[in-house]
Formats: sequence, structure tokens, C-alpha cells
Amino acid sequence: MMKTKTQILLEGRYDSFVREIVQDIMYHIKESEGKKDVVVDFTLPYDKNGEEYYTHESGVEIGLDLRILRTDGTISYGNREVPFSVNSYVATDDYLVVEVIIDDTYGREHYEQMFYKINEDIRHEVEHYLQDIFPDRQQPNIPNTSDYETTFAHHMDPSEVEALVHGFYRRAKLEKKPLDEVMLEDIQKDIQDGNLTPDEGDTLLNTWLSYAIKKLPQAQYSNSFRRKFIIQK
Repeated sequence: MMKTKTQILLEGRYDSFVREIVQDIMYHIKESEGKKDVVVDFTLPYDKNGEEYYTHESGVEIGLDLRILRTDGTISYGNREVPFSVNSYVATDDYLVVEVIIDDTYGREHYEQMFYKINEDIRHEVEHYLQDIFPDRQQPNIPNTSDYETTFAHHMDPSEVEALVHGFYRRAKLEKKPLDEVMLEDIQKDIQDGNLTPDEGDTLLNTWLSYAIKKLPQAQYSNSFRRKFIIQK
């Protein structure tokens, strides 16, 4: 039976699609063990099965360039020392680029957190691909949201609000955490790194939660948030 557009857009519709991509990424991260101080490249899904793209019935096609650098050196992100970093973006050729840097002195200790972060990022980027397919999804205020000069301006763009929230929701489900807590953790890191002020963080949290309440009816929230929401209503 032909699926309607509404059915395709149902909450959680892309979980298995994201899961497949992340499983392949994690497999190749483990395959890169022992290869230090050199960037290891994989083209996915081609290096797995010879196919050019991961495909979804919604029309999304994703080819992925995975770049992994393992090092014994310190990885700095903002004002923090971190065991790994993950950077994802859509390149000009529409390929999804995922750059992973791993501090090997930690071994596999942080693979689980890496798994959560990659899930968040892939679901985020899937939403951007969907925005190009479905005009009723959020569209950016400027042609390229990477051109925003501040983290706050970038994170407030309607298309980024949508992508960020779906990424956080994917992570929250995997970590079995309330959605508002996952959002707040991300905001607190940006405040610590000097990318956001506390007031900007409050505005972002309220904006993201407003979107989630409208679009993700199955999302779970902390008790403190639910009490606050009931009082405000």
C-alpha cells in the first residue's frame, strides 16, 4: 500500500535509517583502531556494499564521507579538553561529511558517548535533507546557515531549530533521558565555551521546547519541566 506523506513524516519514521548509517560509522571507527596520526577515509555506503547512497522511502539519499583521526594528543573543544570530537556537515556536492577525532589514550572508554553524539548529528543532518524535499518543513532564513556569525543566531534559525530538536530527541531516546535535559546539557557546554550567554541559552531552550511540544507529542520531559509547563499554562 502506498504510504501517504503524513505517514512518512510520523515521529520516529527515520530511526531505522539513522541506525543503519550510525552502525556503519561505528564499525569503521573500530576498524580504524591502531592507525594513529593519519586521517583514515571511508566512503559510505560504497565501502560497505558498493552502493552510492543510503536511501529512504521519503526520497532522502545520503552519501557519506567519513574521516577519522586517532591521536594521543589533547583534543580541545572551546574551553574544554575532550576525549573525542564529532563534526558533521553537508558539503557543496551534497555529500554528508562526518569528521571524528579520537584521543586514543582513552581507549574504547567513550565509544558509547560517541555513539550517542553521532546518532544526534546524523538525525540532525537527515532533517536538513528532508527540508530540501518537503517545502512545508522549516526553511532557513538565509541560504547557508553556516554563514551566521554567532552560535545564537545559527541555533535560532527555523531550519536549525527543527534539525537540532530532532537530533536531541534521537539522542534522548537512546540515552533514556528527558528531552529537556539533553537540550540543557548542550546549552551549558556552549555557555562554558563562551559561545552563548546565559540569557541566550534560556531563549534557545524555550524556543526548542516550544517546537518539541508542538511537533513531538511522544517526547518525555523531566518532572521539573512538566511542573513548570503546567504552571505556565
